[in-house]
Amino acid sequence: MRNLIRADIYRILRGKGIYIIFAVILAVIILGVTVNVAMVNIVTEDGVSAPLGIEVYGGADGFVSAAGVLFSSMEQLVFILLALVLVVVEPIFSNGTVKNDIARGISRTKLYLSKLFICCVLSVLMYLIYIGGGMLLYVIINGFGTNPVPTDFWITFLQAIGAQLLIFFAIANFALFLIFTTKREGVVIGIFIAFLLVPTMVLNLITVFWDADLALMFANFDLTSSLGRLGFLNQLETHEILTVLGIGVSYILVSLTLGLTSFRKAEIK
Repeated sequence: MRNLIRADIYRILRGKGIYIIFAVILAVIILGVTVNVAMVNIVTEDGVSAPLGIEVYGGADGFVSAAGVLFSSMEQLVFILLALVLVVVEPIFSNGTVKNDIARGISRTKLYLSKLFICCVLSVLMYLIYIGGGMLLYVIINGFGTNPVPTDFWITFLQAIGAQLLIFFAIANFALFLIFTTKREGVVIGIFIAFLLVPTMVLNLITVFWDADLALMFANFDLTSSLGRLGFLNQLETHEILTVLGIGVSYILVSLTLGLTSFRKAEIK
């Protein structure tokens, strides 16, 4: 499997897609921080309600405010992650690479898992660039602040990162399953939007026009909504955190099982 991973990395680095995607990530960082920075700076100590009831606190602490800005806009990365998975996997079907690999006797399980490994690594890289670059830009614009960072900030921050990465792994697994099962980019994008964008839009509409508490309850079962909320672990109940992470683990296990089963039985043309 190591040789498969090396070959995929070589292929990905030779293409333009990966560089375009990371350029988009940098643009999202710049846009997100510069647009949201003014809003967070004028927030009072009471906080301001972000989507689905999560409060983003402003103030003079650069790192604390930066984390709030970035966590509250984490949903933007969901479709960038889909683009990364498509760059990794879609070409092996469009150019016939997968058929040649199978003809050479390479295990379908190894093929699948090698692509999953690369997708997970890229999701971590995407996340770290977004968080690291965003916090750096925020501090450059706003300064480090004059108040000390709360003593529990970094612990909560690292916990939030771990929780959010688990959700990104779940989303990457789901996208990989769709690609290996349907082998059609348009179908993948359509199903992906139906499962990971439409529910979030519905929850936001329920929040605004009907019952915010009801939306918060269902948000625990929505991966996209969960991303931003997990950035504020200290504002969530334990059962909410466990529900969200449980849904993420379920997506991973189900997607991996169905994806491997489907690919093993599929006829490759």
